[in-house]
Amino acid sequence: MKKTCLRMTRLADDPLGPYEKCPLNPVLNSGHETTYFPFKEGVAALAITDGNEHFTMQYAPDGMNFQIACVVKFTPTAAGPFTPDAFTDTTDGRGITWGLCHFINVGGPGRQHSILARFDCDLSRDVNDPELKRTGVWHEPDVYFEQGLNKAQRERILKANRELLERSK
Repeated sequence: MKKTCLRMTRLADDPLGPYEKCPLNPVLNSGHETTYFPFKEGVAALAITDGNEHFTMQYAPDGMNFQIACVVKFTPTAAGPFTPDAFTDTTDGRGITWGLCHFINVGGPGRQHSILARFDCDLSRDVNDPELKRTGVWHEPDVYFEQGLNKAQRERILKANRELLERSK
């Protein structure tokens, strides 16, 4: 298996080491929840949340010099893809088509819990599913409005509106 830095400061041929300092640190400018998998001769990365490269799909032929390939929408939370060739010495990574993710705070106040869920995607060289490549995810407006603002946010906005009204008099 070829060495890769990913987001670590060290790299190795084996997870148990020995490790050497990675010259490219960090290799991605994203926060957490980044998923890596073999793709073609290199490594693909789905940078899911946080950081200035979040919601991007990136590719590095050498496993270290990542470049943004595209911006993505509707990413799975804490994705763990099924990657058949992740632990092989492949030089022809086929990509991913499904995996597991998780949702937190399911069930509402007082009944909150987490669940694992399956996600499906077409980030594979062997599948061509145009429906999974659509970017126009549409929800009823209520889905957005249900999220609402918390009490402190509502109070801050009301205060700012009152101050604007007073200044305009």
